[in-house]
Amino acid sequence: MPTRLTGIWAQVAGFLAVGVVCTVASVAIFAVLRPLTGVQWANLISLVLTSILNTELNRRHSFGIHGRRYWLRDHRRGLWVMLLALGLTSGSLWLLHTLLPEASVLDELLTITAANVLAAVTRFLLLRYWIFRRIRHAAPGPASAAPEHTA
Repeated sequence: MPTRLTGIWAQVAGFLAVGVVCTVASVAIFAVLRPLTGVQWANLISLVLTSILNTELNRRHSFGIHGRRYWLRDHRRGLWVMLLALGLTSGSLWLLHTLLPEASVLDELLTITAANVLAAVTRFLLLRYWIFRRIRHAAPGPASAAPEHTA
């Protein structure tokens, strides 16, 4: 009988699943917008849109938060974290085009993906230890989680 993941491992598993969904969405949005807006704008728009999705999915699936309490604060902080990802991806795209002016869309997508992996590790740490730290500090048991986890 398989054991249920708990604690940080459950959070990591949820985070990875959310990451796959958001990465696919981000790459798709980037690929569609790139010919219309250019590389940097496509990157910005895809990151903003998927950052909102990412924060909400991580609230629910990685950290088990279903209530509205702190919703706006969590999303505001999530957008701050998105700025870090934007810096990493924009900087890596700038570097790619500086070193390889004729870079292909595939080169750009691979570059963004690599930068997003680094941003993802940072995002998880910031979600766990800054944005959703209240989950770690709650006393174990359903009574302490009730106000935060209610619908």
